[in-house]
Amino acid sequence: MILTDTIFPIRPLRALLLTVMTAVGLTACHQDDPLPNPTPENGDGRMTLVYMVAENSLGRLGFLSADSAEIMAGRNEVAENDRMLFFVDCGGRPTLYRARADRDQPEVVAQWDEDFCSSDPRRLQEVVSRACTLWPDKELGLVMWSHADGWVPPTNTDYDRYSGAARLPRVGQAIPFSFGIDSGPDGNGSNNGAQMSVEGIADALKGAGQHCRYIFFDACLMQNIEVAYALREVADYVVASPAQTPGVGSNYTHTIAHGLFADDPADIARTYLADAQTDEAYTATGLVTACLRTDQLQELANLLQRSLAQSKLADHQSPTMDGVLAYQAYASSYDYRPHNYDLLQALHRLLPADVHDQADAIVNKLITFHGSTQRVYVGPGWAGYITVPVDEGNYCGVSLFVPQDVYTRHASRSSLGDLNEAFRKTAWYTAAGFSQTGW
Repeated sequence: MILTDTIFPIRPLRALLLTVMTAVGLTACHQDDPLPNPTPENGDGRMTLVYMVAENSLGRLGFLSADSAEIMAGRNEVAENDRMLFFVDCGGRPTLYRARADRDQPEVVAQWDEDFCSSDPRRLQEVVSRACTLWPDKELGLVMWSHADGWVPPTNTDYDRYSGAARLPRVGQAIPFSFGIDSGPDGNGSNNGAQMSVEGIADALKGAGQHCRYIFFDACLMQNIEVAYALREVADYVVASPAQTPGVGSNYTHTIAHGLFADDPADIARTYLADAQTDEAYTATGLVTACLRTDQLQELANLLQRSLAQSKLADHQSPTMDGVLAYQAYASSYDYRPHNYDLLQALHRLLPADVHDQADAIVNKLITFHGSTQRVYVGPGWAGYITVPVDEGNYCGVSLFVPQDVYTRHASRSSLGDLNEAFRKTAWYTAAGFSQTGW
């Protein structure tokens, strides 16, 4: 999430709810509560788990408390046979809560003895396993809440350094990488901590023996085709944004009522976008969002396998992408993160004209919903906005990495190194046959 609310105020609802949550005691983990021992419950229905990695600037600036408050405000919308859970790592003892319609305060479901690094995939696996052991028959929806940076690999996986005893953060300004930043309980709310790879998320869910109806990333830059392909075996749908998202994030009171337990996971994206179009808290950043179904990914991979040898990437070419919608600014101040080109527009630029109709048909099946405010902030600086086409047929809200010489030229100046080399290690690179282009 982009921290626009350091400049633009948190919307009035969140300010009010922050006061409420301070009163119920969620802003600090319950240090003195006895460890709960709930009894497993059988029965069908749906369960949503919000996994909040918040030992970073999002926790320090109050966004964790505000979103937790919104969850509690939406508890009356949770059906009797459904479960609304949220895991909070805010310093101290990480805690798994349940929001119940019959209780004014969150119910403690599980609590750990000491702080741990919640960006460690093993901890995600542990939390998911704990929840699904208690409610084994529920259809699972997972919300991943934190900073994020798309498919790019983590720059820090020293999970033990940010667990338990206090650790000092690294010196200097950090840019979020991959998913989640945990800077430890004494990290002063910095963004210098360990991160989780997309593959780590997939491994955690496999280790827990769970398949999600959807994964909703309430985080920046996660609606990449590369992310979705890495998660294809653990989720039916991916809901996310290919661009930066506002610090205030999703309005959970609304998404509980209209998205997280809906029959169609695309309703999560529809609800988020509706708020972004009407709530002034989103005016500074805007929002682009999409819902993607993973069972259609292989068809797109097969098309690229057949077409890339005749594409503008063939023979290691670096085609111009001028005019193609880019959801991220390529800049030194962003550590030269990738451009995040719109998938539909990029395919039209790269592939032979005689396969454009095939590509369009596949993309239309792949993406069940997409939408955007007219302006979306991509940075850097005050003027860093893109204008998204009014016609939704001219973009798709999902991004594609396009190999280019510039990523190699700037490799020594980026903590990410050579993005072209990192891309070669993704499952999507292999599945789509990018090797035949020479990249």
